[in-house]
Amino acid sequence: MQTSTTNQPFGIVIHADHPEQSVADLSPDHLTEQLLANQLLVLRGFRKLDEPDYIGFCEKFGPLFEWEFGVLLNVRMEQNPANHIFSGGRVELHWDGAFAAKTPKFNIFQCLRSSEAGHGGETTFANTAKLLAEASDEDKQRWAAIELEYSTEKKAHYGGAIHARLVDRHPLTGVPVMRFIEPYNEDNMEVNPVKIAVHGLGEHFDSETAFIDDLLERLYDDKYLYRHQWQTGDFLMVDNHSLLHGRERIRGNVSRHLQRVHVL
Repeated sequence: MQTSTTNQPFGIVIHADHPEQSVADLSPDHLTEQLLANQLLVLRGFRKLDEPDYIGFCEKFGPLFEWEFGVLLNVRMEQNPANHIFSGGRVELHWDGAFAAKTPKFNIFQCLRSSEAGHGGETTFANTAKLLAEASDEDKQRWAAIELEYSTEKKAHYGGAIHARLVDRHPLTGVPVMRFIEPYNEDNMEVNPVKIAVHGLGEHFDSETAFIDDLLERLYDDKYLYRHQWQTGDFLMVDNHSLLHGRERIRGNVSRHLQRVHVL
């Protein structure tokens, strides 16, 4: 029986019994139950999976999202990236599948090589379900009226224009969650920026900037934001409906390498 520890400010870490244990030996029903209850699972100390076995593990949780490149994305730095996830710059908070036909329910990562501690590259997660659960009735009422338009040029595997309500319902648990993409920043203004327009602000906010600044201050509060420092060999399971995610800037020539699969 694996031991687990509580992660702060949310999520849990499940530890392998021994270095040769495989995540494929864990019960997918139990992992799904834990993920929906805790929004994020770190599976640590398990042996590395080759690509077919890693994809097979992910398939236990549902159909896989088939992108132009296939179901598995290798996330690592490129010399001339078309998309900012392949750059060393900071990645803003977002949910995966925003510009796609379907929104994945889970993101599953395997870390083949981590950044050295102190060199950045932490993946950031903002828990919108927790933020909404603890928000005032006044804030919930204001946010419920807001709709957003997002647009970005398709330079890699996603792009286009979409509309989304700020507050939505988790399709599996029914709890309120947020659909928000943080506007582009100074690290990637020339690489695949996302533009944003806000509607339904009402009288409380006098500008889009005031609303965005207020929301970002809340999302980046330590009560709701977790920064994951990757360790080589980590598996990470993410509730893509509850959490927004991004990445801290990578400093130096770091050979960080993640693999990611989306589960529908």
